[in-house]
Amino acid sequence: MIKHYFKLLIFMTLTLFTSFAYSAPVMAILDEQNQSVNVADVGSYYIDQSSNLTLRDIDSEALRKSFIPLKSEFLQFGLVKGNVWVRVDIAQNLPANTPAVLHIKAPRVQVIDVYTPGLTNNQIFKEMGEARAFDNRSVSYPDYVVPLPANVPPVYTLYVKVNSHLPINFLVEIKTLSALAMDMEQDLTITGLLLGILFMLFACNMFFFIKTRRSMYGVYSLLLIGIAALHLSMHGFIYQLLPSFSGLQERLYNFNSLACAAAITYFTRSYLSTKDFLPRTDRALLAIGFIDLVLAVLYSLAPSELNIALLTLAAAFTLLFLFGLSIYAVSKKLPYSKYYFTARLVLTSGYITWVLSAYGIVPLPSWFEWGLTVSIILEALIHFTGLMTNLTPGRNSQTKTEVFAADNTALLDDIATRIKNQTAIVEYYEQNQHEHGSEKIKRAHANLTHLAEKLTNMHRIHANTPPSHSYSTINLQILIEQALTGFQSLDQNDSEIELHYNDISCWELTAKSALFKHMFQTIMEELKHHTDQVLSIDTEVEILERDSLKNLHIEVYPLPSSIEVNAQHTLGCRYLNELVQYLEGTIQIEGEGRNRKMIFDIPVALNYIEASELAKKTHNEELVLVIVGQDSDEIERAQNILHSRLFSVAHIDQLDELLSLLHYRHDTSRFSILLFEDKENFGTSQLERFKSELHDRDTCLLISNDVKMSKEYASNLGFDSYIYSANIESMLIAELERLNKEDKLILPRVNRHLLSS
Repeated sequence: MIKHYFKLLIFMTLTLFTSFAYSAPVMAILDEQNQSVNVADVGSYYIDQSSNLTLRDIDSEALRKSFIPLKSEFLQFGLVKGNVWVRVDIAQNLPANTPAVLHIKAPRVQVIDVYTPGLTNNQIFKEMGEARAFDNRSVSYPDYVVPLPANVPPVYTLYVKVNSHLPINFLVEIKTLSALAMDMEQDLTITGLLLGILFMLFACNMFFFIKTRRSMYGVYSLLLIGIAALHLSMHGFIYQLLPSFSGLQERLYNFNSLACAAAITYFTRSYLSTKDFLPRTDRALLAIGFIDLVLAVLYSLAPSELNIALLTLAAAFTLLFLFGLSIYAVSKKLPYSKYYFTARLVLTSGYITWVLSAYGIVPLPSWFEWGLTVSIILEALIHFTGLMTNLTPGRNSQTKTEVFAADNTALLDDIATRIKNQTAIVEYYEQNQHEHGSEKIKRAHANLTHLAEKLTNMHRIHANTPPSHSYSTINLQILIEQALTGFQSLDQNDSEIELHYNDISCWELTAKSALFKHMFQTIMEELKHHTDQVLSIDTEVEILERDSLKNLHIEVYPLPSSIEVNAQHTLGCRYLNELVQYLEGTIQIEGEGRNRKMIFDIPVALNYIEASELAKKTHNEELVLVIVGQDSDEIERAQNILHSRLFSVAHIDQLDELLSLLHYRHDTSRFSILLFEDKENFGTSQLERFKSELHDRDTCLLISNDVKMSKEYASNLGFDSYIYSANIESMLIAELERLNKEDKLILPRVNRHLLSS
């Protein structure tokens, strides 16, 4: 009985797998549901080791049967002698005006040819690859993008021929243009994130180099530049610099890979002080670094003549030698050897895994694409930790030196934690499809950029070079609200901030406006609550009796219990302290528990703004100033300039609300209405709906981004005046003053009508 059931189970299993096999797709079907197809799921391949077969030979009935179905998501063939042919049948069933493209990710592949032999009128024949000029590509993008024709038979065949003396790794997808745009956005976001981290590390190392004049930091800064160039050359961004020059990326990749190995070698000499502790090893490091540099030059000059495997072996040998040195350094208990061992372990294991993936031994497509750069960045962060502890501020007592090292270690740990939190967000939303995944990745990148800005400002403050800031004037209240908007674009915790003002709308900041905005945004970011508790920020301007100096007084409450004003081990409080000290201000904490608050007092350059007669009329409703339209950049600029000049402005986005205002108006009120013509609004077509409700004393102003618009044409449309959007800041107030002069009201009215279409 048991034997009978066992046979039945085997039979059902075989039947199930057979059903799956026969139900698998055999062609790339593009329709409204499937807008992206990986050719590896439906295509097949054939390796022509002779490299002599033509397209006619490949497309023959005899060779079609020799194609082998593809089995992996990312096609990794390793080193191949001959041509790799990939074949796929395509069925396009897309709506009209929905273009499709062939998207090929093939970093460092020399020859990529695309054929569609079955299409007579729309036949594609593209010759691309690293051995060809960038100008050969149909679309100027790091990856290979070939538009597919729209008018095609129900099913047609596409061939991709690949040839390279380097390991062949590529991804082939057929997708719609919208799907391509989303993939491009994700790739560029990840690249921007990685380069942002490298830039932050570069800025910190340059700060240390300028501060200490130690060559170690200079060498490491050069290493970070080489890493960035290596990443860009691996992902096709360098090729666009010289589009008519072939082989540029391969040369730069070869040079940077070995130059980085040499830079790590020379960095090791300073980091472990091998000249003092290990003199023989120091001479070996000099020799290895020199050999790597010589090979880097040779491989950049003659990449095709030299075997790429030798380059890989040279880089691997260097890393393995340094890894062995790190173990020896730990055994000898050399200073900072533990940091060095950890960094070497991360980079060596990451590089070996990447090499195994590149040569097709281990199928890890994601690691092949991003793993090398991520390994180097992690190694750089570990070295950065050691570099922070390597700093000695002076020849003070041993106790002070130990405290300084401990503070900087804790500070670095805080910085590293912030970076890890953001990179973890990116990794999670890369691996898990989510409706708002792209937005989460963008926000993480923005946080890293903001972190880099803080570190850059710290570097400039310590180097006695003023942080960059704008000297443009801006209303103080608008500046704080813009800082809140900037904070909300970075916030990942849905934190609540309440702003309280004490008559600051009549003050205009005349110096360091960008730096003060950055300070307010940093206060919100570093002192926010991670619960549903609200952080309140009170701001007022104090006029000191002595010399009538002005002081910006800020109170932030309730203050989280973890915040200490003189804390040096966290970036937030330390950076706020240094920034406020640079602005010649002070910080103090008062109160206990829920009454605990942080108080800022900062001298500031302000001008008092006196409301004009016209602005005063908007407050007593003698003049009702109305902005009509959906939120846009132009409307925000108009609101900012009007608020900065103390105008009371109503903003409505529905014409029904405007009609209600006009219908139930006071007899003594007159309206001044601003309509907009931009990406979000179509003001020229809105006037017709409410012009019958306008009185003779009302005015209607058009603000448009259309360069072809003129005052004469706007007048013919029924508007009293017109302003080009680029002139909002310079002309809006003056134009409102002109339109609402008392003597203007007795002039003949403009005949309001719309031109017939």
